[in-house]
Amino acid sequence: MRWSSVTAFGRESFAGLADGFVPMAHEFGDEPEWRAGLTAQESATYALMRWDQRGRRRCHRTAGHIRREPSDDFYWVVIPDRGSFGIRFRDEISHVTPGHATMAGFEIPCHLDIPDSAAYAFQVPRTEFDHYLRPRIHMNLVLDLTHGLGRVADTMIRSTHAEQARLSAREFAAVCDRITELLCMLAAGDTEPQRAHRAEIAESIRRYLRANIGRGDVRLPAVAHALGWSERQVRVVLHESGTTFRDLRREEALRAAREILDDPRATMTIAELATRCGFTPAWFSAAFKERFGQTPREFRRSRRGEITARRA
Repeated sequence: MRWSSVTAFGRESFAGLADGFVPMAHEFGDEPEWRAGLTAQESATYALMRWDQRGRRRCHRTAGHIRREPSDDFYWVVIPDRGSFGIRFRDEISHVTPGHATMAGFEIPCHLDIPDSAAYAFQVPRTEFDHYLRPRIHMNLVLDLTHGLGRVADTMIRSTHAEQARLSAREFAAVCDRITELLCMLAAGDTEPQRAHRAEIAESIRRYLRANIGRGDVRLPAVAHALGWSERQVRVVLHESGTTFRDLRREEALRAAREILDDPRATMTIAELATRCGFTPAWFSAAFKERFGQTPREFRRSRRGEITARRA
């Protein structure tokens, strides 16, 4: 994790600093001593920062900015700490005050009106939200942080930033994961992920495993990457569905093995089949018997016996 702290005494220097995160056109108030400070924590996945601005600023994100830097792979969650500000997407205008947060994507033109103020800003990959929120957020969504999960998320954001450089990269990522889960639940308008969507994701994982066991990499990182999710998302959704990735993969591997053993044209040995399905031979035999009541060898022998009897 990288941590930095910068004080900008000039308008141009702060504009360059802000454009490093989301490029925009800036208009500054006529205060004689306009200044701002910015502290930031950044990892490969998340960014958490706080700015303290003494003077007014207006920002315009135009179509030209979007063409040059789409910024369509993350959302920003902005939490006023002092003062309030306005944000406009097309004809929709929101005013965000302390105790609330706005969650917005910047892949379409927008305008921000930021008075003399201080605020926290949390950058989150879109993939962390988009599988919980349908449709995707194209405009700003205002969240209440005054009570319940909102207050817990607000406290975690402030505490995480207060620790600054004292958190390791792993600790910072773990805390940001938890904050993101809470924000997802708030944005979805529920205190638990939607059951139908949860079941849909679990079934997608099951179908992918069923199609690729014995043919490709079905370890968690590869499966999550192929489906466009994070490893954490896969673990969380399956846990909330009452299973784990390991158990799901084991179940689908055993089902695939049973289908092969049930095919009289299959010529693989038991050892070859175990390897193809990701087991050691001894573990495969024990797991198969536990699941289906017979060892793989006994299952194959009984099936072939039944086929011979029918033919006779």
